[in-house]
Amino acid sequence: MGLSKRSIQKLNTCHSDLIKLIEAVAEDEKCAVICGFRGRYEQEKAYYAGKSKAKWGMSRHNLKPSHAVDVVPLPLDWNDIASFEKLGEKIMQKAKDLGIKIKWGRDFKGLKDYPHFELV
Repeated sequence: MGLSKRSIQKLNTCHSDLIKLIEAVAEDEKCAVICGFRGRYEQEKAYYAGKSKAKWGMSRHNLKPSHAVDVVPLPLDWNDIASFEKLGEKIMQKAKDLGIKIKWGRDFKGLKDYPHFELV
């Protein structure tokens, strides 16, 4: 299936383990990368909009390369939690297969961040 040019650009801001993982998942799953590295402005905007609990410098997205990636299933329907669950389970399984240790934002206490995956 592969990733769009825009998704590849965002993914390329991430740690090589995340690149390897998401590229492998995208071979079989229709998905898009919506965020890799997040700069100060984007992080503060996400924080004040309630989309992140982390201020600038506190998110794995703020590292260079990013140690976090946000991936969504396609076609995108923010209300279709089942499609996020399905994609997330595939990402977690592929990470296990590749020996890449990650956490899924779905498992965070409080804010459930279904598209978010970060290196441990």
